[in-house]
Amino acid sequence: MRKPTRALVIRWSPSAIFVVLVGLLGLMQACNSDTSEPTEEDPVLAQVYNKALVLSDIDGIVGPSNSPEDSLHLIQSFVDRWVHEAILMHEAEKHVRQDMNLDQLVRDYRSSLVLNNFENELFASELDTVITNEDVHQYFNANKEQFRLRYDIVRYSLIKIGQTSQEVDWVQQWWQTKDLSLLVDLKDKLQPGHAYVDVQPQSWRPLQDLKKRLPKKIAKTLSAPSDEVYTNNNYLYFLKVYEIRVKGDLPPISFVRDQVEKIILHGRKMKLIEDKKAALYNQEINGTNVRIFTN
Repeated sequence: MRKPTRALVIRWSPSAIFVVLVGLLGLMQACNSDTSEPTEEDPVLAQVYNKALVLSDIDGIVGPSNSPEDSLHLIQSFVDRWVHEAILMHEAEKHVRQDMNLDQLVRDYRSSLVLNNFENELFASELDTVITNEDVHQYFNANKEQFRLRYDIVRYSLIKIGQTSQEVDWVQQWWQTKDLSLLVDLKDKLQPGHAYVDVQPQSWRPLQDLKKRLPKKIAKTLSAPSDEVYTNNNYLYFLKVYEIRVKGDLPPISFVRDQVEKIILHGRKMKLIEDKKAALYNQEINGTNVRIFTN
């Protein structure tokens, strides 16, 4: 098979390298477009088909603190990346559909970027991001049905420890009271790796996550509040189930609070944008900058 013809040329004469280094170290002026004609002061560094990379295109690649050797390495690396991208772009352009309106796509993308930047500045300067408990309760109570549980959830405390562990007595003593103020002391007494402690009685978690922590014969019994100590394969499982809510139930607000806050904040963003849009319209519609020719 005949090898494809290479349609790119890279020229690195000693004079060009000298011009590159001296020009860049002297903080060259703003770069020209890649359609500019090369000159003696702005030589071509690389060419791929009809696209050329000229000296001014790489303004700022190196600075005064770079040595000549480092500067040359940085420039050569930049040129190599440019050549790779230019070859890829040339190939991509051959695959553009005839019915694809690239100019319109570019305009749409630019508009999207400009609007997104404007919205972000608007949110930073005018968006009320403070969400109170009253805001959360009010929204939740008005939209309860959309928050019904899609899976079972549970509040629980669990400690797993080997039956022969010397810390078993401490765990049993703490378990009698379940005094959260002493939980830190209990954890300090337990040697790393000797016990699994998950005591968050106010936190709602998926019931399935708890079941994964338990032997199957224990997991199958989880259907109602309980306070038990189980034995399985030389381990003790201290398990207290405070409350279970099943799929289809209304969740506690604490379980969906983050979700509610995101919804409220999104609604405020949309309203802020619409209000700004209406204000700008009312400001401009009767002025000389807006003309409508279909009325």
